[in-house]
Amino acid sequence: MTRWSLEEFRCEVGGFHLGPVDLELPDEGALVVLGPSGAGKTTLLRAIAGVAPSSHGRLRADGAARESWAPERRGIGYVPQGLALFPHKTVRENVAFAPLLQGARDGSVVEELIERFGLASLESRRPATLSTGEQQRVAIARALAASPGLLLWDEPLTALDRPAQDGLLEVFRSVRERDRRPLIFVTHDASIAFSIADLALVLDTGRVEFLGPIEALVAVPTSPFVARFVGYENVVSREALDSTRTSAWGASLARRAGPRGVCFRSPVAVPERDATGAWTARVERAEPAVGGWTYSAVVEGQPVRLRSPVSVRARAGDRLSFDLNDPELVPIAGPAAEAG
Repeated sequence: MTRWSLEEFRCEVGGFHLGPVDLELPDEGALVVLGPSGAGKTTLLRAIAGVAPSSHGRLRADGAARESWAPERRGIGYVPQGLALFPHKTVRENVAFAPLLQGARDGSVVEELIERFGLASLESRRPATLSTGEQQRVAIARALAASPGLLLWDEPLTALDRPAQDGLLEVFRSVRERDRRPLIFVTHDASIAFSIADLALVLDTGRVEFLGPIEALVAVPTSPFVARFVGYENVVSREALDSTRTSAWGASLARRAGPRGVCFRSPVAVPERDATGAWTARVERAEPAVGGWTYSAVVEGQPVRLRSPVSVRARAGDRLSFDLNDPELVPIAGPAAEAG
């Protein structure tokens, strides 16, 4: 099994700067690259694949530098956002392209992939006649047919409905369990990453905001940006805490804060008249949510997001009571380098 790593890996595209990125992929592990649009996720994959130039650093396979190698020699399978299927070729011809290019005479690999990804009934059709999910299956089968040492997959679930996403997630799991090679995939949806990845890399405008085990992404976020990105509704930066230390609310949060702040999920709230909680907040806006309501509220002059079951309906100006137990507070740990 080839071991892949990036060392001081940087890219420059126009005025956009990405990196440096330093990481080592675990054997048979999956790394998810997360971030909003424009963060540099696709740029990173393109540079690793060799279809975009890296400006500095090393791409290593078993310790040997490959960043100067031509894309076709790197031993990397790349499934881009646009999939890049050959429109004039059939499904079978697309899957068989790499083995034919490599001079393979035995078609068993192609046969196995067509069967495995449910393409047998589609093999004589061309890509334009397929659904987006079917095209994704063809693209991943074509990439695997080349027997790559590393697989890159860019935004595989974009533009798919929920059933198609669920089907493609099963393809992901199949690739991990059966092909047993490292995988890097890109998404902007953190919830998808948690069911697939071992490691997470979070980018924001080309900067590494987090790099570490996927479970630490939620347990130990490294910045307010990361905390918001993974879904914490309440994020209080160190600067905001320093300005509210004189209030009981600010002091309570500060006791569990990390070097860059503290974050927490929306606490469950009840009307003030039913209060048993330690804190009271005034509702500014109410919004319907699955199974209840969410509220933008203010406690001691500071914003807070709350939630309630459907049986509790508060309106702007109402007051809600809530508890904030210590285990619910998650410290924001510090620079991304501390996440590993």
